[in-house]
Amino acid sequence: MKHETPLISHFKQTHIWLDMGLLAVLFVVAAYIPLLKIVPLVASLELLSFFSFHLFAKRSGLKLQGFLGGFISSTAVFAQVLYDDKFASLPSRDMTQTLLLALSAMLFECVFILYFFSAKLPFVYFLPFLLQLGFFFAVFFLIRRDSKNVKHEKQEMDIEMLIDHPIIWKNVAKLSIFIIVLVSLMRFIGDEFGLSREISVLVISFFEAHAILAAIMVQSSVDQDGVELLRLIFLILLGNALSKSYLAYKSENFVKKWTFIGLTFTGLAISVVVTGAWIYFGALA
Repeated sequence: MKHETPLISHFKQTHIWLDMGLLAVLFVVAAYIPLLKIVPLVASLELLSFFSFHLFAKRSGLKLQGFLGGFISSTAVFAQVLYDDKFASLPSRDMTQTLLLALSAMLFECVFILYFFSAKLPFVYFLPFLLQLGFFFAVFFLIRRDSKNVKHEKQEMDIEMLIDHPIIWKNVAKLSIFIIVLVSLMRFIGDEFGLSREISVLVISFFEAHAILAAIMVQSSVDQDGVELLRLIFLILLGNALSKSYLAYKSENFVKKWTFIGLTFTGLAISVVVTGAWIYFGALA
């Protein structure tokens, strides 16, 4: 993947300083209007993706592009890698690694969202994401180690999501509005269809886990019930595992689909069991 403009050149132009200045203003405004916290959050993730793109993507391959693309939309990365014909010849090990990194980026983003909205949350609320993140990274490096002796062909494939611009404010507006709509949608599903909050969260989490987590954190009422928040976190992770597994299952290009599905649910199981043990033994202490 090539950069249209070197990173140092961006700092010689006004647009990056205007973007960062506006981002600082948004943080100040969000301190007084909690509902708007989602806007500087999304913009910060855009800026993080931009710097990562410049610092890593040029000298990396498809796998790191998958990680960077996962910050934007892990679902979109899955859809491209699993269904785009240009990835049909991609070896299964490379496809698995790319998808694992996209999932890892989404989990890292969820940790950032939790910290952004409530830095004082106990560690146990971050634990489900960190456990899966650690597991997926461990599997990634195991696959990488085992494939060191395999002859690799140079891949000229790119994930078409990364844009050479600090903050795409149109994207920030779209995702921010989408998350605010999710907040209203959760309430609508509960009120009109009589479904519980848990069911509505599970259904919506099939699309973008980080977006529904942000929507939940926007609702200040959830901070009053830690047990509910932890339950919703596990439902988000379950919905994400189900949706990603379905995308893998339906792909005709992914030979190792069942292995990947197994890894996805193993990560979820580790997250549930270890977090449960943490809570149980912590309560006994």
